[in-house]
Amino acid sequence: MRREVGRGVSAVLVALWLLLSPAPAGAVARARSAGPPAGPAPRDDAQAEPAPTPPPRSAGPGVPKAEAAPGEEVVVLSLQDCLKQALENNLDIAVRRYDPLRSEVGVTFSQAAFDPALVGGTTSRQDQSKRSQTILGAKFDFPQSDRTHTFTAGFLDPLTTGGFYRIDVLASDDLSKATFFDFQNFRPVPADSRTYTTSWTVTFSQPLLRNLGPDVNRWQIVIARNTLGQSESRFRQQVIETLAAAEKAYWDLDFALLNLKTQQTSQQLARDFLEENRIKVRVGTLAPIEITQAEAGVADREEAVIEAGNLVRTSEDALRRIVNVPQDSPLWSRPIQPSDAPSLVEVTPELQEAVSAAMERRPDLEQSRLDLKSRETELAYRDNQRRWDLSFQGDYGVIGFDPATYDDSFKDLRQHNQDTWALALNLTIPIGNRQAVANYTNAEYAREQARYTLQNLEQGARVEVRTAVRTVETNLKRVKAAQVNTRLQREKLDAEQKKFNNGMSTSFQVLSFQNDLASAESRENQAVVDYNKSLVELERVKGTLIESKKMLLPGTTGPDRGAGATAALRDLWHPAASLLFAPDPADRVDLPARFVFDGRRLSASGGR
Repeated sequence: MRREVGRGVSAVLVALWLLLSPAPAGAVARARSAGPPAGPAPRDDAQAEPAPTPPPRSAGPGVPKAEAAPGEEVVVLSLQDCLKQALENNLDIAVRRYDPLRSEVGVTFSQAAFDPALVGGTTSRQDQSKRSQTILGAKFDFPQSDRTHTFTAGFLDPLTTGGFYRIDVLASDDLSKATFFDFQNFRPVPADSRTYTTSWTVTFSQPLLRNLGPDVNRWQIVIARNTLGQSESRFRQQVIETLAAAEKAYWDLDFALLNLKTQQTSQQLARDFLEENRIKVRVGTLAPIEITQAEAGVADREEAVIEAGNLVRTSEDALRRIVNVPQDSPLWSRPIQPSDAPSLVEVTPELQEAVSAAMERRPDLEQSRLDLKSRETELAYRDNQRRWDLSFQGDYGVIGFDPATYDDSFKDLRQHNQDTWALALNLTIPIGNRQAVANYTNAEYAREQARYTLQNLEQGARVEVRTAVRTVETNLKRVKAAQVNTRLQREKLDAEQKKFNNGMSTSFQVLSFQNDLASAESRENQAVVDYNKSLVELERVKGTLIESKKMLLPGTTGPDRGAGATAALRDLWHPAASLLFAPDPADRVDLPARFVFDGRRLSASGGR
């Protein structure tokens, strides 16, 4: 009887001491962060009130602060600044900027085949000869010479129909010197004669079978333009991939900081529980073995905090690598503090609309379609090359003569006293024509290969979009389920804490429930981050990530319009080009400093 009375008095003294003593610092901090309770909770006047548990960190308005060494400052980085720096510093984007420049040169090179040309020349020629002849026993020399000056000018214009026309103008003067024998005076006599000739001629030539028509003769230009479109699309794809990787790495760092804060809070909760157990052991209301279990719980949480801290450092390095942070940048050595928290905006993507957007705007599909068009263009050309070669040529010209001057020769030319014309048909029949047949067969195989490649990419795109839509829906459900689980785990822990205070539970059970709460909060944070990453992935597989980030291009009035925006994206690799984030034009994304524009050519300069 006395033993029971003594136990009752001890229990009353412990309860009074716990009620009147100040709460541990960690418990007070958590109580302030938790805000007002959701509703009145039942209170046991005989026992101490359990320490309140913190709310889920993912639901807070901000991101936990990054930890820094004493005297070290953190670098605050917003999501927009992260994306800007990724585009500024990413070397893959800088390399891709060369592709459209080189492709533009290829287009110009192909078009050069139809450039007209001016031709001209001058020729001076002199022929001399001497013959000896014996007349009436005497030997005489008869020298002869012919000197000609010729001046020519012409204009040649190749036509996309496969033929050409040419205009030639000629002027020449001829001086001939000969020697005749004068029988009256019995001696050789020299004699001169001059001729001034002017003329103009128009020539037109046109193939009638092989190489006939603009489609056949412009095939290389079409392929060069398709190659330019592919280069532009690859550049756009690199921009999308860089933006997606940078934003995902940003959210990973957000989760790492949230997870670290969750583990630190769980550790503090275990320490507070250990301190309460020590007090109860000292007053004799708890067995000493409970302290060992509580100490083991604190040690276990310490390991989790260390692993979470390492995850923060690893996530920072991953973000630095994607952004390609220079070694002299503060981001390289100082902790990074994301200023944007992962949001929870419910999005319900419509599958058919997402698939349609992907079919229209995905850069890889655009590249494959352009490749198929190039293969079809080459096939049409190779088919034409199997034909016979039949060509027509017509010439018309006027000639003027005069023995006195060029002026009189031009007068004769204008009077059309000597006209000339010619018409010709030339036919070539290849025997076997194996080279043309082999080229056509190879082009046909390439066309079929490109067609199946496009079908395969389209099928893969549909699957990727379906997966991305389903992932968004799944992650949103995960977030809602995790939020409910976190709330229930907190309530479960509170109930178990009360049972422990009433002697109806054990330290092991309370510590297990604390672990369950920490795990539930971590899973909720992960679900929110995964949901935001799945939204990024959905925009990436649709090819609309540039529009979703409200990015503007120089000289445009609206966001990028997907597959039809390659012409606008061309400005990106021209001088002084940059990406802009709407609506503030001061936010520029320029080329890395090691790359500078020299006129229309992008050349590499040394160093940053």
